[in-house]
Amino acid sequence: MQPPNIVVIIADDLGWNDVSFHGADEIPTPNIDALAYNGVILNRHYVLPICTPSRTAFLTGKYPIRTGMQGYPLQGAEPRGILLNNILLPEYLQKLGYATHLVGKWHVGYHTRNYGPTHRGFDTFAGYYNGYIQYFNHTLYESEQLGYDLHRIIGDDHKIEYRYDYMTDLITDEAENIISSHNPAKPLYLQVAHLAAHSSDAEEEMEVRNWKETNATLGYIEDINRRKYASVVATLDESVGRVIDALKKTDMLNNSIIVFISDNGAQTEGFLQNYGSNYPLRGLKFSLFEGGIRGAACIYSPLIDRPSRVSNQLFHITDWLPTLYSAAGGNSSDLKQLDGFDQWSAIKSAKNSKRSSILINIDEKENSEAALIGHYKLVTDTSEYQKYYNYSGNNALYPKYNVTTILASPAASAIASISISTLNASKIMQLRKEATIICKNFTDFSNCTNRSCLFDLNKDPCETTDLFSKHPKDVKRLNMFIDRYKSVLMNQTNAPVDPAGFPRNFNDTWMPWLPDDYQSISILR
Repeated sequence: MQPPNIVVIIADDLGWNDVSFHGADEIPTPNIDALAYNGVILNRHYVLPICTPSRTAFLTGKYPIRTGMQGYPLQGAEPRGILLNNILLPEYLQKLGYATHLVGKWHVGYHTRNYGPTHRGFDTFAGYYNGYIQYFNHTLYESEQLGYDLHRIIGDDHKIEYRYDYMTDLITDEAENIISSHNPAKPLYLQVAHLAAHSSDAEEEMEVRNWKETNATLGYIEDINRRKYASVVATLDESVGRVIDALKKTDMLNNSIIVFISDNGAQTEGFLQNYGSNYPLRGLKFSLFEGGIRGAACIYSPLIDRPSRVSNQLFHITDWLPTLYSAAGGNSSDLKQLDGFDQWSAIKSAKNSKRSSILINIDEKENSEAALIGHYKLVTDTSEYQKYYNYSGNNALYPKYNVTTILASPAASAIASISISTLNASKIMQLRKEATIICKNFTDFSNCTNRSCLFDLNKDPCETTDLFSKHPKDVKRLNMFIDRYKSVLMNQTNAPVDPAGFPRNFNDTWMPWLPDDYQSISILR
């Protein structure tokens, strides 16, 4: 049998509580929910607190501290990226015979062409280089520079895509076209990296595809900013359904793996706020508390022997490289010096996870660090986003969770057409209950400002009660675990923004601006 097609859908700044399979009624996500209920819900899927480090971890299978990418996200015209001595996931899959495509966000380096996606394992790229763009205009304003950032690259053939479609629709159209035109003689790897649900620097109306539709379907959400965000997520959910349906129409779904993840938690307020919700988890994007680094995630495939379950085993974003490589027919023992674990057997057959610990991050500039061993987590967080942000997602005025809508969604219909088992309403409600985290004490929680805190995540997933003084042996063990990684930490590679890379030099477009041999020159220095 041919290796499976792999589609990875990455949401941007999507909150834990912004998918309805986690128990909230506020934002219906029927297609994402159908994917989750028919597959495996990864309820302890850990990521990095911000986008560039998360994407680095996903693509390399390594903790970002090994590559110097653990710090502040890449800025426009910043001359850095994932160092070229790292082999990325699509490069490994190309060696296994895959056709590889990236649609949407890159954000791990483009100062030279060699750092761009088509030189790092992707056959084609249609998307944007930087952290975010406007949903309609596709421009980024950063460092007091405004530039267009939408590109189509095949090999070294680079074209600027002057289109003004709503970005979620543009990404979805592109994904559908790739799937429909794919040569079935080769397995497909498609990475769909959405702008949604990241904030935009445009006016509020620019982020919503259709205000009339938004008010008609989501008008029960009184907070207009939250309603806007809900509309962005609803359009993202629609996209997921369209991609799954496209796989069905091309007879690819019956031999496919579909992964859905968020790169980090939502930013309810503050810098780049999008009004998303991580409720009831503590903290936001930029934070090492669970709200920032415990991401919404699920995986579906007809190849999974035991589907329709919730997994509470530890899973880290670095695990996807060896896991997908293994699922694609590669031997994960061939992969060297990775921090990720091959979790394919844990997903496919519900076997025990190989992972018992996670280095969440070390940010040596911010003096922040966190790690997990078993059910204990030690966190030293210096961000300003440590508290609880109450968009609970449950209100008597909201429509009740509609199982019929889930079962009638394009995703559910497509999956049902190839499935040998039938998903029913009672099973959906059981899985939803298992995937929902309930915490009650949000008024009296431990203050962890300027000190380390220890939490038992089995008993206290919302990190309310500090056990630092009660469990000194566990504190010591976790500190030793973190210190071992400090010995291999590469200092952050963040560099000053280079005016030579400003869009004014390239017809008001963000573009690669340095010679291809720049990396070797910088190493010699």
